[in-house]
Amino acid sequence: MRSSGDLALRRARPADRNQVAALLSRAHWRHFHLDWRDPLDLLTLEPNLLAYEGDRLVGHFASPPEPDQTGWVRSFCVDAGHNPLSVWRPLWAEAAGSCVALQVGRMASLLSGEWMRPLLTEAGFRETNAVVFFEWRGQELRPRPSTEGKVRRLERAELSEIVRVDGQAFAPLWRNSFESLSAAMSQAIVATGVELEGRLVAYQLTTASPFGAHLARLAVEPDQQGKGMATLLVVDLIHQLNRRGFDSVTLNTQADNLRSQELYRRLDFRETGQRYPVFETTLSVPEAPSARPGSSGR
Repeated sequence: MRSSGDLALRRARPADRNQVAALLSRAHWRHFHLDWRDPLDLLTLEPNLLAYEGDRLVGHFASPPEPDQTGWVRSFCVDAGHNPLSVWRPLWAEAAGSCVALQVGRMASLLSGEWMRPLLTEAGFRETNAVVFFEWRGQELRPRPSTEGKVRRLERAELSEIVRVDGQAFAPLWRNSFESLSAAMSQAIVATGVELEGRLVAYQLTTASPFGAHLARLAVEPDQQGKGMATLLVVDLIHQLNRRGFDSVTLNTQADNLRSQELYRRLDFRETGQRYPVFETTLSVPEAPSARPGSSGR
């Protein structure tokens, strides 16, 4: 355990699960990333840090990396009676060092509340984008042009293909790992893909909560974009949801993804006004040493 001012920091362990769960439940200041993974299931991944005041757990920070040397702040929680900035400073300093050691050169965070803005700004994060929300609520679907490809149900055994399509469709920061997409697949109530000439070229995963259905992820291979694959998936999804008794579905996309927004607007999705600013920073990751000329590389 390492001291930092009045706080003692250490790495989280699986044995801390109950203690961390209690903090996440009671914390006054809470930030969780918008995805399908429970912060408690990330305790074996670094960086994942705990802050103690005496024997009491007062802070938790987790930002395990995603693909392509990028990472998101996935959990930052602070107990009541503590200034979030005073807890953030030592945790972020420790986490940033771990990220550099892991060759993570780009970090991002959603702004889940204005209380986070001064924390991120002081740490060198800058607002670069936003996640915006749309909703479809029972509007009549207009006829859509037909397209090549066949919509079919996805099986869990196809997860590697889903990850492949996802990695091709999104820029590095917005790609999801195998583990994240596996969690999404486990929670999906509708998982469908478009097959073309025996190959998966597009997919969507939709989850549900007490608030309704949510189109959690949709991706199309770059070479197949603009050919109606996404429209085919969304229209089929809405028909399936209607048959299950859902009269609405929400989704979110990036504020700068105008092509995606145009698609959803054509399908009568309306922007809800809910949005989460995205902040990013870069970390100084040293280049890996290259082998000397003439060395065997062994």
